[in-house]
Amino acid sequence: MNRNQRRAANTNANGGKTAAKAGGNAATALLAQAVPLHQAGRLAEAEALYRQALAAHPRQPDALHLLGMIACQTGRFAEAVDLIEQAVSANRTVPDYHANLAYAFQALGRAGEAEAAARAALRLRAPFPEAANSLGNALNAQGRFDQAAAAYRDALRTRPDYAEALGNLGAVLRTLNRSGEAEAVLRQALALAPHLADARAALGLALLDLDRADEGEAILREALRQRPDHAGALLALAGALQRRGQPAEAPYRRHMTVQPSDAEAWNGWGLELQKRDRIDEAAGAFAKALRLAPLMTEALTNLGSVRRLQGRSAEAAVLQRRALDLRPDYAAAHSNLGQAFQDLGDDRAAENSFTRALEFDPRESTARFNRALLRLRHGRLKAGWEDYADRFTSGRLGRPREFPMPEWGGEDLTGRRLLLWAEQGLGDELMFGSILSDLVGRVGSLIIECDPRLVPLFQRSFPSAQARAPTARPDDADRHLPFGSLPRLLRGRLADFPARSGWLVPDPARAADWRGRLAGLGPGLTVGVAWTSRRITTERRSAYTTLDQWGPLLRLPHLRIVSLQYDGREEEIVAAERRFGVTIHRWSDLDQTADLEGTAALVAGLDLAVTVASSAGEFAGALGVPVWRLGSPDWTHLGAATRPWFPSMRSLRPPVGGGLDGAIFKASQEIARLSGGVL
Repeated sequence: MNRNQRRAANTNANGGKTAAKAGGNAATALLAQAVPLHQAGRLAEAEALYRQALAAHPRQPDALHLLGMIACQTGRFAEAVDLIEQAVSANRTVPDYHANLAYAFQALGRAGEAEAAARAALRLRAPFPEAANSLGNALNAQGRFDQAAAAYRDALRTRPDYAEALGNLGAVLRTLNRSGEAEAVLRQALALAPHLADARAALGLALLDLDRADEGEAILREALRQRPDHAGALLALAGALQRRGQPAEAPYRRHMTVQPSDAEAWNGWGLELQKRDRIDEAAGAFAKALRLAPLMTEALTNLGSVRRLQGRSAEAAVLQRRALDLRPDYAAAHSNLGQAFQDLGDDRAAENSFTRALEFDPRESTARFNRALLRLRHGRLKAGWEDYADRFTSGRLGRPREFPMPEWGGEDLTGRRLLLWAEQGLGDELMFGSILSDLVGRVGSLIIECDPRLVPLFQRSFPSAQARAPTARPDDADRHLPFGSLPRLLRGRLADFPARSGWLVPDPARAADWRGRLAGLGPGLTVGVAWTSRRITTERRSAYTTLDQWGPLLRLPHLRIVSLQYDGREEEIVAAERRFGVTIHRWSDLDQTADLEGTAALVAGLDLAVTVASSAGEFAGALGVPVWRLGSPDWTHLGAATRPWFPSMRSLRPPVGGGLDGAIFKASQEIARLSGGVL
């Protein structure tokens, strides 16, 4: 029994005078026996006596009220409302009746009636901190946060050590985006009453708001140790972990066990599943959220996004339009609609949607990133590179590094040091690395920070520069620039791409060794193949193959096939060798992931490389080795028939509406034609 309820029991035991006047001496005696039991927590015994009192005096208000309080304490709130309303009807002058009726109404989610009951209590007694706290709760539930804060402060003026009101005030201050104030109030509440799990959960949320993620998560975990089923703390912890890229499955699953009808939780869980590329499960979670809350625009746009990933882009567009019908200024839905339009082949509508998203929210960086790729794919380089400058904000490419020196904007750097740092993956380092030669001699000195595995290759390729692995916080340069920002300054037109056959220089001794080893394989054309990627997402799956699909090429006579698949795939290779009766050469003394010097030396000795979109193909292009890249044009083609970064690269597109099998067949025909049918 809380303090308000104990006081109600004490106060109304003396209300026996009313019963006595009505001839209810028996009821009065029974109440006198019941109240101490009630206060001692012996609720079943107290309830039996209250019911006996009502049998003796059916409208005895104190018995009705106290029986209603036991119903509250045992979670029977509808029954509590009925009993306390009968008490109020019998005697409207007792403020505790109204205050506890407010509590029961609030527990049932009937905030408007709770507000009316709390105000009635305050009209009968002022100050009345418990009723003021209940009024704050009712106002808070109605979204009237400023008024709720004022009600909690009223409660605290009379009772400054009222821990529950302090906790409630702190929670509503956080809702009002005043998390700094909220932290102090919530810590005061917990100092008075460490058991308040709601206040502890609110403190954890406030700390998250203040970008103190480690503290916030620790506090939320404390709240869950106190109350493992605290739905708010579970959902908050899940969201915090999700934002930090950490697994959030356990708190989401626990939350949905506690509150299976929480649409917000199902939506969040769907995002977690989507992040893990569990697309079908994510679609189910978003659909569940919409069954619970059909007008939830976030769930509509999220379901649309996964429908697109499932290859159902027309349905995705419908869902995005539904979200926009409900919320026309929803930037994320405009952005997602743009992606669906792209899939449906309507690039003009896609760009309009991306632009619309940015008009409503200039910070909608995903729309800007996708618009950048669309513009670049169409060869609109100036506008595309301007949008691409915002690529890190979208979160798709991680976070940019921080440097003490300013970013280079293209100004003269004669006599000054420029630090260039690689971003994204190995293939991107090699693609953007094709621009580095332009800077040698243009600046006083050049520092290149790249993947540690590439350092010797880059140092040999750019001997006047200093190549090194990324450093924590370098301060030995005058300006810095990420690799991906070089095109905006130096590749504004296709004419700016030089027709150099290759720029990456392998180790001469190792290259000679590999030429000898390849020659020892016998006569024929030496062709390297790479067919898939280690990191295949749902969105990128159509860009990759299985080795089993390469039969038309593998069956060609007298080819010396070399695996450029850096992640091994030994079982797949062995199965293909059996099926097609060929040898696919690979060497146990070469790790194509760790030893990029050796890999470059191997690739440099090939006659031809045929690859999907893979770093193996970028290696061949950077070395000037002829390479055929299988797949539809993407943004890196920059509107050209072949990718201008690598003049030795040729693009082989699949037939319209077809998959990569068609491109593989085309490659096999081309090889057979070039060799006159005999290789």
